[in-house]
Amino acid sequence: MKALYTAATGMSAQQTQLDNIANNLANVNTTGYKRSSVAFQDLYYQEVTGGGVQGDAQGVVQVGSGTKVVGNYRNHSMGDLVGTGVETDVAIQGKGFFKVIDETGQEFYTRDGSFQRSADGQLMTVGGLLVQGVGAISPDSGGIVIGSDGEVSETMSNGTIQSLGMLEIMDFVNPAGLNAIGGNLYQETASSGTPQFVRLGVGATQLGQGMREASNVDVAVELIEMIQAQRSFELTSKVIQASDEALQTTANLKR
Repeated sequence: MKALYTAATGMSAQQTQLDNIANNLANVNTTGYKRSSVAFQDLYYQEVTGGGVQGDAQGVVQVGSGTKVVGNYRNHSMGDLVGTGVETDVAIQGKGFFKVIDETGQEFYTRDGSFQRSADGQLMTVGGLLVQGVGAISPDSGGIVIGSDGEVSETMSNGTIQSLGMLEIMDFVNPAGLNAIGGNLYQETASSGTPQFVRLGVGATQLGQGMREASNVDVAVELIEMIQAQRSFELTSKVIQASDEALQTTANLKR
């Protein structure tokens, strides 16, 4: 029966929804994490001729074939800012991403500003990627200051202040089109568009030193969606049970 296949597509789709919710909840404390939502579409419709007059639209019955997952949408709204007091921690207040590169020069983008100073004075991500726009910090530096406009400077032991450069903050026409690869990193895609420099201190975007951006996952929302997905999964499983019982009844008619 068609209902068996249709209900099975619903169960598969809701299982994907539950997997997505589980990932959101697992990253509720991940710095700079952006929650994702699953997008569904209905499948093709089969037209069954009814008892109406030929050519009459009312004489055609359309029977759907279920649903499928067509993708997921990532919500890039800003999370809450949490003060840490660590001088190398920095949060983006507004739109944009930090630009970082790996040892091969490949470019990545992140909202995670949990930076660290490497042995040679470079500003690095926790995963060891080089933060772009900033030079090496001197061994005798007394500390660094990250301005709201992205300028990074250090205070030398003799009291002089030396500029280290400007943090490169990039934005995209469609941030939801970025490819999430894990490790709080994103890659440019054709859907996201090319990266564009963000002028910090102009408009709504600026930086905050000694802060981290928390995940934008709302636990209450995730729990509600989890319950909805669970109930939908249970109901579609009952459709399969009902269809199976109907098939058994049909088979017993021959006896």
